[in-house]
Amino acid sequence: MNAAGIAEICGAAFVTGFSKSGVPGVSILIPALAAMAMPARASTGFILPVLIEGDFVAVAYWRRRALWPRLARVLPWTALGIIAGYFLMGMLSDAVFKSLLGAMILAIVALDLFRRAAKVELRAESHVLAAVIGILAGVFTMIANAAGPVMTIYLLSMGLSKEEFIGTGAWFYFVINLFKMPFSIALGLVTWSTLGIDLALLPLVLGGSLVGVLVMRRIPQQAFNILAQILAVSGGIRLFF
Repeated sequence: MNAAGIAEICGAAFVTGFSKSGVPGVSILIPALAAMAMPARASTGFILPVLIEGDFVAVAYWRRRALWPRLARVLPWTALGIIAGYFLMGMLSDAVFKSLLGAMILAIVALDLFRRAAKVELRAESHVLAAVIGILAGVFTMIANAAGPVMTIYLLSMGLSKEEFIGTGAWFYFVINLFKMPFSIALGLVTWSTLGIDLALLPLVLGGSLVGVLVMRRIPQQAFNILAQILAVSGGIRLFF
């Protein structure tokens, strides 16, 4: 891996902590940064343990702010989506996978922008919405570690405070990423060698988490979400082409 690739992986680790504990909107950058540094399929397994590191820190800090009744509604559907994504991954070549990853990032960012522009309000208590969001989040997270924008739409529909938003999301991602681990191992995407590198990235995850908490408490989140969407579109275009 060259210097640019190392920088992109380190950036992905820092952004993981930053997004998990402070500003969720920038999480869409993580799969894009990882896939720029290595083959797209391999990047999903490589970055998964880093995501779990970030999840663990976020849960430790925000564990009391989760709304479990809302999570219980969507988690079973997400598990179903992860299983569907596992079988889909086994049928994709790396070239097709990379283009698909780029297209997915662009599509989910565009969907969220459209929802905001159209001022579409979603009903969080809808079981149909929970099923649709859960399955989409499961497929996206298994294929591309990109459930963030989909879940952001769902969590925003609940009218949560920033603390409840982050705490509920922290537990959601912690549970589903642990659930994904056996599937990623079965696909050969997580190995002992990649785990060693992932562990070495832990200080960057911790640093990002600290900065994320400080930023979340001081700066409006909307400005960071807009920047994240712009950067995500750039990363998605690079992957797609």
